[in-house]
Amino acid sequence: MRKWLLAVVLCIPVLGRAQSLEQVIRLAQDSTITAFQSRYEYESREAHFAQFEALRKPQLELRFVPNYQRIITDPSRDYVYIRNFNRFSASAQLQLTQKVLGLGGEAYVGSRALWSEYFASDQRDLPREFITMPVVMGYQQSLMGYNPYRWEKVIEESRMAAARKQLNYQLHVIAEEATRRFFRLACAQGMLDMCLRNKQTADTLYAIAKEKASIAMVTLAELRSLELQRLNAANALMNARNEEQLARESLAAYLRTDAFPAGTRLSVPTVTPGIPMTNEDALEMARSNSPALQQQQTAVSEALQQQERARKERGAKVGVDLNIGLQQLNSNFFGTFKNPQFYMLGAVTLSIPLMDHGAARKGHAAAVAWRQREEQALNEVERALSEDVLTTLDNLRSHEQMLSHTEEAVALADEVFELTAENYANGLCDINTYSLAQSRRDNAYNQHLSALANYWTTYYHLLTLTQYE
Repeated sequence: MRKWLLAVVLCIPVLGRAQSLEQVIRLAQDSTITAFQSRYEYESREAHFAQFEALRKPQLELRFVPNYQRIITDPSRDYVYIRNFNRFSASAQLQLTQKVLGLGGEAYVGSRALWSEYFASDQRDLPREFITMPVVMGYQQSLMGYNPYRWEKVIEESRMAAARKQLNYQLHVIAEEATRRFFRLACAQGMLDMCLRNKQTADTLYAIAKEKASIAMVTLAELRSLELQRLNAANALMNARNEEQLARESLAAYLRTDAFPAGTRLSVPTVTPGIPMTNEDALEMARSNSPALQQQQTAVSEALQQQERARKERGAKVGVDLNIGLQQLNSNFFGTFKNPQFYMLGAVTLSIPLMDHGAARKGHAAAVAWRQREEQALNEVERALSEDVLTTLDNLRSHEQMLSHTEEAVALADEVFELTAENYANGLCDINTYSLAQSRRDNAYNQHLSALANYWTTYYHLLTLTQYE
C-alpha cells in the first residue's frame, strides 16, 4: 500500500506524459496573458524612463517661424505716419539647451536670424530688415528655490524601480496561480485513482458476496450493504472524473496550451523545501521588493513635490532670464555680420498676488493634507504587508506540520485497512467494520492531498510576497 501511496496519491507519473510543478510554472510565465501584459507594461515604463533620461541631455533644435501681417487702418488715408501695409517676416533659430539639474534652471546657446519685408499699399516698398544674432548665450530659471528637475529625478527613478518590482511580482503571482491550478488537478487525479480502486474493490466484494449468498453464507442485509457500497463507489467515481476533467481544462486554459490531454499525469514534488527564511528576513525582503510599497512611496514623493511647489508659490514669484551675445541690423543679410554689436540682456519677472482670496494659502493647505493622506496610506500598506507576511509564515509552518501528520495518518490508515480486509476475508469482522476502515483510509488520503495543496500554494505565496528566488 505504501507503493500505491507514492505512485498514485502523490501522482508520480506511471502512465502518459508527466508534467512537473517547475515545468508548469515556467510554461505559465512564458505563455499566460498576464505574463504578456506584465512584460508590455514594463517595456512601456522602461521606454518612458529612457525618454526621461534622454530629455535631460543636451537638446539641439532648429525652429523656423514664418509670419504674415495685413495692417489696415483707414483705406481712405495714406499718411506717412499711419500707413496701410503688408508685412512678411520669417525667423530661424538654432539652439542648444541643457537643463542645469542642480539649480533647476536651463542654459542655452545658439544663433538667431530674422528677416522682415514690408509691402506698402501704394507699392512703395519700405526698407527690408535683417537681424542676425550669430552667438546667443543665456540662462533662465525661477528664483523661488523650487527645483522641478530634482523632483522629476526622484519620482521617475522611483516609478522605474516600482515597474521592475511589479514585473517580478507578477511573475510570482503567475507562479502562485499556476501552483494552485496544478494542485487542483493533482488532487483530482489522486481522488480519481482512489475512486477507481474503491470501485474495483466494491465490485469484487459484491461479486464474492453474491456467490456466498447463493449458499446462504452471506445475509441479505450484508449483500444489500455491499450493493449500496458498490453504487456509492460508482457515483463517487463519476464525480471524480468530472472534477479531474474540469481541473485539467482549467490548467490548460490558464497556460494557453493543449499539453494536458486525458492521461497526462502530474509529478508532485515529494520533498518540501521547508521555510527558507526567518520572520525578520521575510519582512525585510517584502519591504524591499513590494511593488505596492514602492508605488505608494512614489505617491508620497509626488505629494511632497506638490507641497513644496505650493509653499514656494504661496507668495511673490520671481524669475530671471539672462543672455548675452552679438547682434546687428542691416538691410542686407551679409551686412549683418559686419561689425556685430555686443549686447547683454537681463529680464526679471516679479509676480505679487495682491488679492487672490486665499487661493495660494488654500492650495498649500490642500497639498499638505494630501501629503498627510499619502503618508498614512504608506503606513497602512506597510502594515498590511507585514501582516500578510507573518500570517503566511505561520500558515506555512502549520501546513508543514499538517503534511507530516497526514503522511503518518496515511501510513497508519493503510496498515489498519490491510488488517481489516484480511480479517473480513477470514470472517473475523463484519462489513460495517470493513467499510469504516475504508472510509478512514479515504479520509486520510483526502487530508494528505489537501495538506499538499495548502503547503505548496502557501509556499509560493510567500515567494510572491518576498520575491525570494
